[in-house]
This record gives sequence, structure tokens and C-alpha cells, in this order.
Amino acid sequence: MFSAVFGAAARPERIRFLHEVKAAFPVPVNFVVFNTSETVEADFPVVNAARGLNPQFADPLETLQALLTEHCPDKVSLLLDHARGELGYGLRAFDLMIRKHIRMILAFCRALDAHEPDYVYLWNQFNALHRTFEAILEHRGIKMGFFHDGVLPGSIALDVDGEMGESWIAKDPEKFMSVEVTEAQVARAAAFMASQAGMENNRHPQVEEISVAQSLSLAKLGDRPVMFFAGQNDWHAGIKPKSPARAFHSPVFAGSMEALETLDRIAGEIGLAIVFKPHPLSRDRFAFLRAHEFPNTVILQHTSMNVCIDLCDIAATIASQACYVALQENTPVMMLGRNQLTGKGLTYDVTAADMIAATLRTALDDPLAGSRAHDLAVHAAQLEQAYLFDYGTQDAGFYTRGAAEMARLMHLSVCEPVENVIDAIVERTV
Repeated sequence: MFSAVFGAAARPERIRFLHEVKAAFPVPVNFVVFNTSETVEADFPVVNAARGLNPQFADPLETLQALLTEHCPDKVSLLLDHARGELGYGLRAFDLMIRKHIRMILAFCRALDAHEPDYVYLWNQFNALHRTFEAILEHRGIKMGFFHDGVLPGSIALDVDGEMGESWIAKDPEKFMSVEVTEAQVARAAAFMASQAGMENNRHPQVEEISVAQSLSLAKLGDRPVMFFAGQNDWHAGIKPKSPARAFHSPVFAGSMEALETLDRIAGEIGLAIVFKPHPLSRDRFAFLRAHEFPNTVILQHTSMNVCIDLCDIAATIASQACYVALQENTPVMMLGRNQLTGKGLTYDVTAADMIAATLRTALDDPLAGSRAHDLAVHAAQLEQAYLFDYGTQDAGFYTRGAAEMARLMHLSVCEPVENVIDAIVERTV
């Protein structure tokens, strides 16, 4: 079973790719799609969860608590906190959103009962709905993994253990870096990364409605070195709510706001200017900020990430995939949290708040500059060989693994423990 937003008109590639994977499966298999948005059709069963069930309940939060107590009793408090935070408790739309949330959970449990899947894949591990689905699957003893857009353009990835900081790539960087690649594969990766420079790759297309350079000048920060701080949707990045899993993604900060406060203070101390761009899906949550509260920062909700990267001397983020875009533009990156780049020798990694000022100074000096292009090519080659699959959304000609290879990995994931699957990936025997 595959759970995702399949119904949006801009995402036809998700169903297309599943058709290709099913056709390539090495054994007979039944696919079921659990669609959380609109309506789609496929050559296999589709649960269009946005229609159908419409239960009536007086108090949504009480209903959600009872539902969680029934289906995942050991995580009720955490999942309630996640739903309140992500869906905007206290905002006008919250009642509508929480009711939809409950309907989706009920529909998912009914789909599990009806189809009895051996394995479930969730698109985006971290949103409140899929965190709840994950807990339900754990409680039922059903194996699961995660599929999502890959870290490089035109790719799709599959995780058998967890996404981003929870994946084996982040938790065991030495194992990932042991993936053997040839000089020819590194050369292909170098050519691909060079071809992507200046392409303005972005999952959320943006335009420069507000001039970044003019904003810095008007704020009287134009004569300073510039750091671009790329925010992320904290609720969709494993950072919020507070939980043991946060340490995998953001061991220092509880969210983008807390990081911004610290960065602004340090920027004042060392003579740095910051351009902070909130994530497009969460920028309204930062609309209340006032300029005088952050004297060393300009906060631009409506501008282009790529323009910000072009103008900056250093890019920083907790865990945003913007770090890959910055690296392909040969911009030094400071990581305040953890993702697939952690421990790969490509970024300036922060593991404690008292490291930030020194790490910023090091990043501005940029001792990794001389080796960055080669090391990024090696990393991209390892990603291509052991992590990424061709999604068919870009005529890049780079990825050598596609639906057939993903089908074999999915089959192995059903049959083998996670540890064996990861070992097979590293050895590339899948």
C-alpha cells in the first residue's frame, strides 16, 4: 500500500511511476493506493480517502484522542501535539482541518482492514497524518518504509528505515561513504552537477517579488558578508513537535524561529547580514515578525531561494534540501541540523550552539572550497548508485536505476529485516 497526495493535478508522475514499478516487480504483487487528496484512478485499487467517510462528531479533539488511544495508545500525547501544531490550533481553519485529519485516519484504518497489506510506503514521513499512520502501523506490526522526491533533480528515493536525519545515510555516514564508485561514475556525476548549476532547481517554484539586494541595502546591511538562512516547514521535517526523534534532525534548535534568534545575535557580533527565507509552505507563520526584532536580518517571504543563494557568501539551514542547491552553486553550507549530507565532508556541521560563531567564521574562510566540486561529484555518484532512482521527470540522462531496480528493492524490503536490506544496498546486490 502507498499513501500520498496522489490527487493533485501537478503530481501525475506518482501514479505513473507506481505503474512502472508494479509492472517490473519480480513476483506477483498487489498494489493499493491510499490517496489523501482529490480523486485519482489507476490500474490497481485506489482508496480516494477525501471522499466517502463523513462521520459526525461533536468535539474533534476528544474524538481524535479517543481514536489515537484505540489505534496507537503509546503515542497519543505526541500525536495530539503534532496535530494541534501543524494544523494551527486556535486558527479559523483548525476545526475543518482536524475533522479532515480524523476522516483520513478512519479511512486508513478501514483500508488496512480491507487490504491487509504486508508493507506500507508513506510519502513524507513527518507530516502529522503520516506520523499517525506510522504509529498505527507500528502498533499493528505492519512493516513500512518511505518514498519521496530525491535530493537531486529528477530522482525519487526510497527509505526503509526513515527519512533525512533518521535514514541510515545520515546516521551511518561512514557506511554510505563506503559505497564504491568508479572514476567514470564520478566523472558522469560531476558533469551532471555542473549541468544543474544555474538551473534554479526548486520543488516549490518561486519568483523574486521582493529584491534581495535592495532589501539588504535599505536595511543598511549591504556592506556586510551575507548568509542565506533557508527555513523549512518544521512540522514536516521531523523538528516539531518535541520528541526523541528530533535529535536525529535538529539536536540544537527546536525550530527555525529559535535558530533565527541565535543566528541574528551572532551575526551582529561578527558583522554578518542574514537573509532569512521561510519555507513556502510555512511562511505565513512568520508574518508577525518585525524588522527591529532582528536588526541583522532581512526576512523575505516572497522571493526566490536561488537569488538568495546567488547573492550570499554562505548558506545555512537546519535540514532543508536547499543545501544541495547551494552546493551545486559552489556555495559553502553550514548545517545546523542533520540530513543526508551529514558527515560527508561537504558541509560545515554544527553539533552545539556554542560552535556556531566559530563555524560561521570557518565557513566564510571556506577551506573546503578546493575539494568541494570533486567531493560533491563523489557524493552524487554514491547517491546515484545506492539511493536515487530515475523518476522520469527530467531528461537528465544521469540515473541508471529506475522502476525495475526500485521494484527489486521493495521486494527485498518485504522479505528481509531492515539491516539486511541496508547491507544489500551498500553492496548493491539488490
